Amino acid sequence: MAHAKLTALRAQLTGVPAFKMLVSTFGAVWLFNAAWQAEAWLVAPAAKTNLLKAFTHPAAKVPEGLRPLLLAAVHVVERIGPTPIAALLVAISVLFGLALLTRTALSATARIGFIYSLIYWVILNGIGFPYANGQTDPGVLIAYAVTFLFVLAAHASLRGETAGQTENSDVLWTTARLTFGALWLFDAVLKWLPAFLFHFTSQITGVIPGQPHPVAIWLGFVASVVALIGPVTVAVLVATAETVIALSLLSGRAMKIILPFSILYSLSVWVTAEAFGGPYTSAGTGVRGNLLGNVIIYLLPLLFLWARELEAPAQ
Repeated sequence: MAHAKLTALRAQLTGVPAFKMLVSTFGAVWLFNAAWQAEAWLVAPAAKTNLLKAFTHPAAKVPEGLRPLLLAAVHVVERIGPTPIAALLVAISVLFGLALLTRTALSATARIGFIYSLIYWVILNGIGFPYANGQTDPGVLIAYAVTFLFVLAAHASLRGETAGQTENSDVLWTTARLTFGALWLFDAVLKWLPAFLFHFTSQITGVIPGQPHPVAIWLGFVASVVALIGPVTVAVLVATAETVIALSLLSGRAMKIILPFSILYSLSVWVTAEAFGGPYTSAGTGVRGNLLGNVIIYLLPLLFLWARELEAPAQ
């Protein structure tokens, strides 16, 4: 009886049921963001200003070679008008959300979503620049692009693999895993630099302003714990953890151990350095296509991989 229950639970956490749940969750993310974007860019009193800031802010921080492209995007917004552009971006988010929730034209949605997220990442995230004051995060929208790769990889399982499709599916899973591993490695390398290692406390205290009182108290407590242990010691542990995660993803080794650890690690970053993704304002979370913070989006690819790994012995 216990074995049967365990088997049933495993079936719910792996394979098609898990993939369906994760794809639907990603769809809910896009609808959540669409609602935030609509409020910030179409409803808020400073809606037009909010949209223009979203486009102009990255242009001031990127390298000179990339700046003309971002300024061209700003010019297009000014030429057409913030309101039509805002309506278009919100509509695209809604369409992605609905397509993912209903798993309609999933392969095309994943391919288009990947390209769209990369373009969005360049224009609104400025490829994560500037990398200063210990910042290591390349921007949340690159994680959206990676998640679309996992949706594409899971599509073969969702439609029912045949013998001829299995090899192509394996290639897609490997491509998604390696891309995700490269993203973690980029972040990990920056964490070994002095700007992060010797200014770790500011990663916590810097997000306190503007937070709700309970969150501010929590972050103050976290900062005091970091001070007690030693900021450099904690920073080295963080850099080591991300390096181990990156190497595991890139090599494909020890995944059954590293994936649950990675999930717990991502949650720990979310509740500390990311302050649960807050504060939530018209110029914050939804404008940058960001659900409750950056690292929380990393959970989706991790859960896709974990479901895949747990499924492997049963295949």
